Amino acid sequence: MARIVDILTAPATGGYYVEDLAALQASPLPVERRYTADPVTPGFRHAREVAEAVCVGLVLDDGRVAWGDCVAVAYGGKAGRDGVFRAEEGVAALRGAVAPALEGRTLARFRELAAEVDVLIERVEIERPLPPVVPPLDEKGMARRRFLSAPARMLQGSLGQDAAAAPVPTERVVVERPLHTAVRYGVSQALLKAVALTRGVTMAEVVAEEWGLPRPDAPVPIHAQSGSERYHNADKMIVRRLASLPHALVDDVPTQVGENGIALKVYVTWLAKRIRELGGDDYRPTIHLDVHGAFSQLFGNDTGKMLGLLFGLQMAARPYRLRVESPVVMDSRAAQIETMKKLRDYVRQRSMSVELVADEWANTLEDVRAFIEAGAADMIQIKMPDLGGLHNTIDAVLACKAGGVGAFLGGSCAETDLSARVAAHVALATRPDMLLARPGMGVDEGISIVHNEMARTLAWIAHRAQLAIRNS
Repeated sequence: MARIVDILTAPATGGYYVEDLAALQASPLPVERRYTADPVTPGFRHAREVAEAVCVGLVLDDGRVAWGDCVAVAYGGKAGRDGVFRAEEGVAALRGAVAPALEGRTLARFRELAAEVDVLIERVEIERPLPPVVPPLDEKGMARRRFLSAPARMLQGSLGQDAAAAPVPTERVVVERPLHTAVRYGVSQALLKAVALTRGVTMAEVVAEEWGLPRPDAPVPIHAQSGSERYHNADKMIVRRLASLPHALVDDVPTQVGENGIALKVYVTWLAKRIRELGGDDYRPTIHLDVHGAFSQLFGNDTGKMLGLLFGLQMAARPYRLRVESPVVMDSRAAQIETMKKLRDYVRQRSMSVELVADEWANTLEDVRAFIEAGAADMIQIKMPDLGGLHNTIDAVLACKAGGVGAFLGGSCAETDLSARVAAHVALATRPDMLLARPGMGVDEGISIVHNEMARTLAWIAHRAQLAIRNS
C-alpha cells in the first residue's frame, strides 16, 4: 500500500480577492480605492487584497505527487469564520503540524486520515493586549492611582489629548490553536487525490465508496455568481443556460439594493425579462440572490418589512423560481437561526414561494445540522473552505438531503482551479442540488472548470464500467 514520504509546500494565489465586507457595507468604496482603504475587520491590511493560498503536495513512495490547495473564502473573519488566510502562516502550519502527522502514513482510507488532520493543533506565538491592571481601592471605593493621577488627566484634557488613543501595551505568548480551515481544506484535497491515485479511480469514486453512495453517473446543476458585473455577467449565464443564477454581489447597499429594496426589484425585473429574451420559453432557471444581510441593514428587526420586500422580489421574478440567500446577518448563530426561522415561517404562513438560503453562521458541520434541526432555511450553502476537511462537507451535504433541506455545494470566488475541480468530484458523489462555479468572478472560466471536470470524470467512470462488463 502506498505511503506518504514527504510533503511539499508552495505559496500560491487564489482566483480572486479577499475583501472586508464590513468596511465596504459601512462606507461603500469604488474598487480602485479598496486596495488602499483602511479595514474594519481584524486581520485585513486593506479593504481589498489578493487572496493568498498554499499548494500542498503529498509525495508518495512511488514518486507521484497528490496536490491540494489551502485557500479560504473571500469574506474572512465574518459571521464566525476563521480570519484572513496568510500563506506564510499556512506553510508554517503544514511544516510544523501536518508533516509530522502524515509523513510515513499509509494511504488506506481517505475519511479517517482527513478526520485526523481536522483535529490537529498548532503552537504559535501571538501578540495580545496585556490584561488591564486594576489598582487597589481605598476605604471610600476610589482607586488611589486614579485619584493621584487626576491632575495629569485634567491637564491632558485641557491640551486636547485623547487618553484612549495611547498605545495599548501588549505581550507575546505561545498558544495552541486548531489549524486554519484553509489548511485543513487543502490537505484533505491532497489526501483525497492520493487515495484515488493509489486505488486507480477518480476522487468522486473514492467518496462514493467510503460513504456507501451510488456510482456517479450524471453531472450536477451549476450555479454561478456575477460579482459586481450583474448585467453583463448575467447574460453569460443565460446563454450558457445555467440552472441557477446570478448571485449578484451586494457590497453597496444604497446602490445595489436601494431604499426599501427598490433597486433590487428593478434588477430582478430586468433579469426575468432578459432570461425570456435570451433563453426562450423552454429555459426556466432559478433566480438566486445573495444579499449579504442587506434586509437587516435596511429594516433592522422589522420582519414585516422584510416579508414585504420578499413578496415584491417574488412578483418581479415571475415566472421563475426565486431564492434569497442571507437576507439577514445577525451577531451570533443563535440569533441568525432564530431570525431566519421566523422569516421563513412568515413566508410559509402567507403561502409565498420564495425560498430562503442560509450561508452566514453555517460554517461547520455542527452549524449546518443546527440550521436543519431548527427548520431555519429551505437551502443551505455549504461553503467548502469554511468546513475545513472535505469529509465535513460530504457529511453536511448528506445531512441536508436527509433533513429535506436543499444542499448548495458552495465555496468562494477566492478559491483556485484545483480546489474547484476537487469540488466537482465531491458534487458528483454526493449529488447536491447545485454546485457553485469557481474560482473568480469572470463567470466563463469558473463554469468551464467545474463543467469540464465533471464531464471528464463521468466519461472515465463510464469507460471503466464498460470495460468491466466486457471482461466479466
